[in-house]
Amino acid sequence: MSTPTPAPAVEAASSTFDTEALAMAIVEAAWDLKARNVRVLDVRRLVPYADFLILCHGTSDRHAESIAENVMAELRPQKVRPLGIEGMTGSGRRERAAWVLIDFGDAVLHVFGNHEMRQEFNLESIFSDAPRMPLTLPADLEDEPLPRANPTRP
Repeated sequence: MSTPTPAPAVEAASSTFDTEALAMAIVEAAWDLKARNVRVLDVRRLVPYADFLILCHGTSDRHAESIAENVMAELRPQKVRPLGIEGMTGSGRRERAAWVLIDFGDAVLHVFGNHEMRQEFNLESIFSDAPRMPLTLPADLEDEPLPRANPTRP
């Protein structure tokens, strides 16, 4: 008699979501904790590792971690688990990360600790050819102006 194989500790994104619905679920969970300047980049034609990149920032490193934790908590009931997490405080680290990345398979969330950190890495510029998914900002949130994706372009 064979012993059942235990489920992996980290699961890929659930098939109960199509990738656009997964991206929107991430956006809504980020908005729940007042994530700033949420953008969804459609990178299906640009990279092999994901369909969507979700970019946002908080007002501090702790806020960024809270946003990331809330996204994972909101997706957990739908059995959506991250494939990988980078930048969280866990594992005995004392310093908070200024950038949290959560890989949900077809959608990758980037949460920066503040506007300046986001500008420093400027993923919008790196993926300037990626179409943006249209989003309707909740009434209680306000976007800040972001720099142009590529200031050298007209």
